[in-house]
Amino acid sequence: MGKQDSRSVMRSNWFHVLVALAGRDAHGSAIARDVLDQTGGALRLWPATLYRTLDDLVAAGLIIELVGDARPEGESGRRRYYQATAQGRAELAASAERMAALAGTARRRLGSNGK
Repeated sequence: MGKQDSRSVMRSNWFHVLVALAGRDAHGSAIARDVLDQTGGALRLWPATLYRTLDDLVAAGLIIELVGDARPEGESGRRRYYQATAQGRAELAASAERMAALAGTARRRLGSNGK
């Protein structure tokens, strides 16, 4: 997906992973747990899907994998930690704005029909 057109919709997995990383750096299993919590259990990112999504987000420049001294102190070297980039945070914010506007339109239209 990479650089998105201002009208494009972010993939659901990408959106939820970026939400998980918006407030803190995290390793893969913490991201998967956060996504599960965000969605009330509706979206479970199994390892193959999770790490493919993370690799795609890294390739798109939306997150980075933390290496060396950038990793949290005292954490196992076996865990891969990730951080949202400025571009990732900006695209997450833009996607959230688009979704909020669309939800508002849906609410207004549903309200105008009395249903």
